[in-house]
Amino acid sequence: MRYVETSHMKIAYVESKLDGANKLLDEFIFDVRLRERDALRLRLLAEEVLRLAKSIIGRGIMDFWIEGTSRVAKIYLTSENHMDKQSQEELISVSSTGENKSEQGFFGVLKSMFMMQGLEENTWNLRDYQEEILRKRAEDKYSQEAWDDLERSLVANLADDIEVSIDKKKVEMIVTKDFSEALSTIGSKKPEITTQFTFIDSDKIGNDDVYSRVDEMLADMELTRKDQIHLKLLFEETLGMLKALTTDYHAAIWFEKYKHECCIRVTGKTEMNQEKKEGLLDVASRKGNTLAKGFMGKIGDIIENGFLNYNNVMKLQQQYGGGVVNYGTMGMYNGIEGMADSGIMWSLYEYRDSLKGEMETNEDARLAWDELEKSIVAKLAKDVIVGVKGDRLDMTIVCDIK
Repeated sequence: MRYVETSHMKIAYVESKLDGANKLLDEFIFDVRLRERDALRLRLLAEEVLRLAKSIIGRGIMDFWIEGTSRVAKIYLTSENHMDKQSQEELISVSSTGENKSEQGFFGVLKSMFMMQGLEENTWNLRDYQEEILRKRAEDKYSQEAWDDLERSLVANLADDIEVSIDKKKVEMIVTKDFSEALSTIGSKKPEITTQFTFIDSDKIGNDDVYSRVDEMLADMELTRKDQIHLKLLFEETLGMLKALTTDYHAAIWFEKYKHECCIRVTGKTEMNQEKKEGLLDVASRKGNTLAKGFMGKIGDIIENGFLNYNNVMKLQQQYGGGVVNYGTMGMYNGIEGMADSGIMWSLYEYRDSLKGEMETNEDARLAWDELEKSIVAKLAKDVIVGVKGDRLDMTIVCDIK
């Protein structure tokens, strides 16, 4: 995959720069050889991001550019905002109280974060916001309204993540779009059915009630008996993998149904500090990467090592016969050039494709392929996509349904 970073464009008046922004998009799409449907998604997302930019630029000037590959693209907006404290307070007041209808909803949240350039450093990301709303909406009617706003937002549905960071001098927004084949529907359309959310903590995941909830969740999915059994197996395998993790965390798990696909979504955060990181690193070192383990054991390794740093995942390997297979490297699809610091992104599809390309000339890869073919999860899942950044985990298991 070719990595491309476009030139940086300064924007003061969005309308006068739309042609230039579209030219940057065209160049990026051509250079990375983006497929037509993916190009359309990126254009729609960029238009929404620029529409947001139009509402927040004020007197400031923004830098706009795109970088990435045909698999993962990132839209960047950076700004030095010169609003005084009174103007900031007025803006936040309008956004938070809803007095101005144009500032309500998800765009209001983003706009507030982008303009809150005060004395303290601050960060915000879409994943954390989603989890916060998930946890609150059962008890707080205003959180339900916020969730509805989120579901209606085109930019929130098209984007796989949005990060806003603010310090004393600079505001930066990074919008990530993942073009994984398995996410072509899931990342672009609203689910036909979304189940209730099951919340789990690392110290309670062994409780029987966590496992028993799966039948209740699947009952609402309107699936064939065979598909229900497949999803239950995937759910139990996922809980088994999470149970084996040695780090402390809390997470939400739920199902989504689309026309031809169904998925299990997991999103969570670790309770991580430097002492715990050092302890986890020690555990990872003592376990040894080369011990025999199944497919979900590999996923657990990628998650735990991903919480530590990018390099730990790149070193993951397993012995087969007389050699090793680097399963971390084989499944990675954003570990290139400047994207290594943007977290870990690993895919079953990429891992399987890499093994397929090597198995004819590499006996160790053939043995790893045989192991993969015997895995329940690898047999049933169209893809397993794992994302780890800092203390956050996001995993999506996608499978076809009848």
